[in-house]
Amino acid sequence: MEHVFDFYDKINKITSIDEFKKSLESLLSLCGFDTYAYTIKFPESYHDQTIGVLHNWQQEFVDRYVAVHSIHCPRIIHLWTSEVPLIYDNHFLDDDMKQLPHRPEPVKAAIEHIIDHGYHAYGFSLATHGQWGDRGILTLQNRDRKKDGLDAISLSFHVVSAFFPLLHMKYVELCGWKPPGSRFDLTPREQECLRWAADGKSTWETGMILKLSERTVV
Repeated sequence: MEHVFDFYDKINKITSIDEFKKSLESLLSLCGFDTYAYTIKFPESYHDQTIGVLHNWQQEFVDRYVAVHSIHCPRIIHLWTSEVPLIYDNHFLDDDMKQLPHRPEPVKAAIEHIIDHGYHAYGFSLATHGQWGDRGILTLQNRDRKKDGLDAISLSFHVVSAFFPLLHMKYVELCGWKPPGSRFDLTPREQECLRWAADGKSTWETGMILKLSERTVV
């Protein structure tokens, strides 16, 4: 438990991306896993987004997975849209293999890519999000199906679940990323009008509430 509190203190003191990467490696050692991948999605507008990956996986695997397979992989689709974690235990991995012949070809290719590179193994993936639409996924795994991989899940899952949101917030801070809306200088009155519009008010209704003409609201 003492090591856990030490790690929490270290997160708060991180000042660079390099230190952040070292903290992820410390987390691996603390939890008994061999590999990690931290995937980050930053919305740059309503239509565009930036995705980055910090990892100690095989670069060949990551390049192909991100460029080709991630949009079809049921794991990544689930984690981008849900806070429910994925736990890669015997039940999950065996069910993956049973369903594989019946999957659509793009999904089958994504899972086979994971299998071929040795990442069809014990571990878990967690998802979290920030207040501005940023999102992160953290995967910790051992590249085998030995019993100690299952032990690592049971011993560390709750600890990593508690730390991951803080890690993600720290990374966003270190990147200096700002949400698209913060790049426009809006007056307090303009912000009020937008808030009422988001609440479903018409320009006439907003004008009545704020004691402005409808033209001014527009």
